[in-house]
Amino acid sequence: MFAALYVDGVPAGLSDDTPDTVSLEFDADASAIHRCRMCGEDLTETADGYESESNGTVCTDFEPATDTDPERGEGPHDLEPIPVSWCNSAAVHTEESEDSVTVSISVGDPRGAFTLTIRRVPDDVGGDLAGCLIMHTPHAGDTAPHMELTPLHDGTYAVGPHAPARRLHSLPAA
Repeated sequence: MFAALYVDGVPAGLSDDTPDTVSLEFDADASAIHRCRMCGEDLTETADGYESESNGTVCTDFEPATDTDPERGEGPHDLEPIPVSWCNSAAVHTEESEDSVTVSISVGDPRGAFTLTIRRVPDDVGGDLAGCLIMHTPHAGDTAPHMELTPLHDGTYAVGPHAPARRLHSLPAA
């Protein structure tokens, strides 16, 4: 089978031995998961709150919202999550002997992942599914889940512990 790897739309060179797995891994131990909306610095949680490496708990770009707020440049950081900081890794694995492609995404313990696999049922097995593609997905009730899944509606789950405080009326399409 011939495969080509693209990175941001640009072909990446591959050796003659095409890899079975391509992965993107993040160093969760070294990376911050929050930053300041105002100054943009990465923040680390400490006993005193969230701090930047250069200015501690003080945001140099702080803008007071009311007359009782601290002066400009002397207030607290405005915490926001860093996009995709929840992801440990993402990978695509092809397995010719199984005629399958698996996508794995790790969001919790980096030793595991949610996996979605599509495989073709061999033509010679007989039955209605012979030659068909079938898809295996993570679901609530998996015997070895990566993280807890709470069903929201068919095919959509809240990942991790979830106790809704209010009823969800609609969700954006995935």
